[in-house]
Amino acid sequence: MPSDVFSREALQHLDALRNFAFKLCRDQHYTNDLVQETMLRACKSCHLYQEGTNCRAWLFQICKNSYINDYRRKQYETIAVDFSEDGSSVNDDDGRRGTRVLLTDNTSAEAHEAMVGDEVERALDALPAEYQTAIILSDIEGYTYEEIAEFSKTPIGTIRSRIHRARKMLAEQLQAYATKQGYGPSLFSYAS
Repeated sequence: MPSDVFSREALQHLDALRNFAFKLCRDQHYTNDLVQETMLRACKSCHLYQEGTNCRAWLFQICKNSYINDYRRKQYETIAVDFSEDGSSVNDDDGRRGTRVLLTDNTSAEAHEAMVGDEVERALDALPAEYQTAIILSDIEGYTYEEIAEFSKTPIGTIRSRIHRARKMLAEQLQAYATKQGYGPSLFSYAS
């Protein structure tokens, strides 16, 4: 596929890719870096892209792999700093170890923040990575189970199970919060 055709197709999914990257890392500056890295890798590999393949899913897979690689690299770097000869350790700018600061300076991040409260963000963050990815792709990004299975190269039954378990875990974690917000017990059919 010629690179200009691929570029046009890939650019159609830039907003969705940015939203997905933000949901993975919850940091606006890192989101921009992650999207840039994803698009760079996609452009370098556009000769491998086959016409008819789900371009959006392909970009999401590159993004997810880049995020995982960066996460692993940062874990290694943190370990190297933590065991320095003088025994000192490095903290984030706000003085907390291992936390991400949410900086919102665009409408997408602001809309996401307005739509989802801190309690929901914490509950999503507490999910195991494979459950979190499945629930984000299904319930937030709107992918079908079949698309998620194809995208993640995971059997569809496993995807269904992960989404069901993620919903159940979220319902259990958010039951008190939802009650406080005025939602009734019928909301918690997954928790029983």
